[in-house]
Amino acid sequence: MQTGDLVERDQIMNTDQGAADGQEDYALTRAEVEQITAARRDRLYRSAQIVSVVFAIISIAAMAGFKMHEGFFDASSRIGILMESVNAQESVLSAPKVNVRTSFQDEEGSRLVIPLTEPIASEDVSIREVFIQNKYVITLSGYSENIPNGVELVSDSTIMDAVGVYRQNDDVVVEVFGRDLYDYELVTGSNALTVIFRDMGDSYAASAVVWLPYEDRNRLALPEWRQRLARFAADNRIKLYMASDMPEQYSQDEVIAFANRIRADMVLGVQVEGNSEQQSYMTGICNTTYFIPDYNSTHLSVVMAEAFLEATQIGMSGFEEGGSHALVSQATVPAAVIRISLTQKDMESVENEYRLNEKIISALEKTMGDILQDYIKTSD
Repeated sequence: MQTGDLVERDQIMNTDQGAADGQEDYALTRAEVEQITAARRDRLYRSAQIVSVVFAIISIAAMAGFKMHEGFFDASSRIGILMESVNAQESVLSAPKVNVRTSFQDEEGSRLVIPLTEPIASEDVSIREVFIQNKYVITLSGYSENIPNGVELVSDSTIMDAVGVYRQNDDVVVEVFGRDLYDYELVTGSNALTVIFRDMGDSYAASAVVWLPYEDRNRLALPEWRQRLARFAADNRIKLYMASDMPEQYSQDEVIAFANRIRADMVLGVQVEGNSEQQSYMTGICNTTYFIPDYNSTHLSVVMAEAFLEATQIGMSGFEEGGSHALVSQATVPAAVIRISLTQKDMESVENEYRLNEKIISALEKTMGDILQDYIKTSD
């Protein structure tokens, strides 16, 4: 390459000299220059082609590698995004509450009326049930600067034991402790937010309580799957209570005591743990000593096991009596737990964890649907 560079440089210098000596030399030297330039252009073009081919090969290899692990990248980034959302939400929920001085006008109307100084969009208002405590938490997102001290609310002491209003970060939080569990409707107006409470009555065809261990509530109840399950329940007129929705720590005893109190039609528990075996497996847990003709915990556990087997393709090792499992042993309503025992490899896989979330939701949907269809008499 160095020799070629010297030749070209000499020839170009001759071109400059030719321009000084005469037109004929200049024309001849220019032809040489053009020939050299063309040769250089050809070399550059060939080099660019080689680089392009190499780049294409590298790109294809990289894309093939990505495609091979596409599920992992998708699952990892998706879980990361979802967990950021969960962590942000928990950070807001754990922020200190500042009391808002409040007075009440007591009216028998089964409603709570919160006056508004500025209109609020319906999507900025949410309500969450802490059902173990008969508590309803109403959040007005970004409204803290618009709520004055000394606000007067309309409430109904015949259905409400207590009402508290707080500022929490940028939000206004209203906590309502009911005398019982109620259905509710949110109505947003320009001057007030109204929460209308009413008896459950015949609004639902069935009720279901879903339990996940408190420490696993975020790992096994990702928001998008939780929303899908809620939509399924609503579409099938099932009143759904998910223990994982509650910000406060909860125990099996509390959850099953609640389920017994409301006479839930089904209590569905899911537990995921690791094992030292070479293969993942599932175990059904129920209480066969508590027996109701036609539909009981045994029926529920079999339906649930079939749904989870179909959704996860993980083999069943059998069924156990739930003596040490309060969710089952203390139940006076149909209750069952599926314990999924994963190998260490599966426990450590982000992709498998993400896929398992979806499969758990699919299995819960099928369980509720099959129980509703086969065992619970409904009138449409």
